[in-house]
Amino acid sequence: MKTEQSANSIHQEALAHVQHKHSKQLRRTETDRLRLEKRRRKLCKLEAEIAVLVQADQAIQKRRQARIIFNPHAKGALDGTYRPEQIIDCLRTHGIDGELSLKTSGKVARQLARDAVKQGIDLVIVASGDGTVEDVAGQLVGSKTTLGIIPIGTMNNLARSLGIPLNLEDACLLLSMGITRQIDIGQIRTSEKPKRIYFMEMAGIGLSAYTMPLSQEAKKGQWVKLLATVSKAFDSKIGTLTITYDDDDAVQVQTQVVTVINSPLFGENMFVGPDAKMDDGLLDVALYSGMSKLDLERHFMAIAAGKRIDDPRITFRHVRRIRVDASETLVANADLDVLAPQQSWEITIVPSALSIIVGNGIGLTLPVESAPIVPPLTGPQPLLVKANGHA
Repeated sequence: MKTEQSANSIHQEALAHVQHKHSKQLRRTETDRLRLEKRRRKLCKLEAEIAVLVQADQAIQKRRQARIIFNPHAKGALDGTYRPEQIIDCLRTHGIDGELSLKTSGKVARQLARDAVKQGIDLVIVASGDGTVEDVAGQLVGSKTTLGIIPIGTMNNLARSLGIPLNLEDACLLLSMGITRQIDIGQIRTSEKPKRIYFMEMAGIGLSAYTMPLSQEAKKGQWVKLLATVSKAFDSKIGTLTITYDDDDAVQVQTQVVTVINSPLFGENMFVGPDAKMDDGLLDVALYSGMSKLDLERHFMAIAAGKRIDDPRITFRHVRRIRVDASETLVANADLDVLAPQQSWEITIVPSALSIIVGNGIGLTLPVESAPIVPPLTGPQPLLVKANGHA
């Protein structure tokens, strides 16, 4: 009896000690949170002052030099909406001068970005869609060169997530404000490619590597490639995967796809990671347990066009690292690039990897609230009606 009472006493003392430590830590956390909120308000006030001054008088701006990479095959270029000289003129109006180079391939875009870093150019502006932005961004990781975006692509997921306006005038105005954030980039390591493979939006393992590019292929009229992709998708089978998060013990799950998300939007403005932030130092991992191919098709169709759908079969977890092992080889994708199949995949986050000019975007924990325009999650950007009634 005494032994039992002694054990209970020790247990109560241990519990009281832990509860006391928890109470102290909670008070410290609350104090830190209040300090952080105070600093956030000061930051927002300074950024609001920058926005007012820049919009009031462009002449006060010190002219900034930039390397401009223009993709003549982007949707906004092909349909005649934007011409290179029009982009140059608009940037000059907003205090930015620079040499324009044409992107003729992904390899050329990457080389232009590397050259800019070597030459000490502090701003590289990409006038294109998500693919070219991702090509360039991977070459700027860890450098002092800042990335700017003029979105003239088909989907413009990165611009929408980062709060970058979809029309030229407002995008150039945002660039002239020059307010930056350090954003994260995901990276994949493979045995066949020891070099890092970066992604800005999403990596997927399993079915996603076949199905995620479908909307892009359909929109671009690549019907032969589309049919081949659909055939591969239906040949894939559900399997048991061993998943290790950070340094935790491994768990086994049955799923046809694992998505590792850095940005809220992917593909055809699909809301794949509704709570994902690009500046929080974390990846959002989604598992689709017990979902058939038809279930998955319905889900991804439902989240297209920026819609948020909650499904209890889909679980999310915030991690810095994930390793996926399978008994058979699995294909994977990094954004829209499909990688060669292998049995093990390791994906990590590179925190604060890249400096980028941003606005008031849903993909930021600290959006620029004073940015002039908030782009829509899907569809064209509506024209603003000014006080005099003109757009």
